[in-house]
Amino acid sequence: MRSALIAVLVALLVAPAGAAAQSAPFQPLPQAPPTAPEPVAPAPGGVDEGITALQQGFLILAGVVLVLGIGVAIARDARRHAPVEGRAAPGGALATAATADGERRRPDPRAAQKQKAAAKRARQARKKNRPVRK
Repeated sequence: MRSALIAVLVALLVAPAGAAAQSAPFQPLPQAPPTAPEPVAPAPGGVDEGITALQQGFLILAGVVLVLGIGVAIARDARRHAPVEGRAAPGGALATAATADGERRRPDPRAAQKQKAAAKRARQARKKNRPVRK
């Protein structure tokens, strides 16, 4: 309760200070004193007109090269990570999983044996290099 009373008293004391400045509200405002413009020093070397047409052309050319470079990088990365099915094989034919009559090709047994042997060698190498537990 005391804090509310103090707040009201402070507000009443501050309010007339603002109103005292308005002794004659209907009189015209006094004119502000004119300020002299500060002299502007000319830029050394003449007038700066911005970039020239040649510089603007180089900027546009650099922008086009940048956009094309980004496009090439994206396309190259997309081709590298695309699925293998449907890609052109080194011989020029499409590497599909099915033959012309729609049947699936059988995997080459020699390739499967080579893959199995390579996996076995890698597994044995991992076992050989395991740390010894005590």
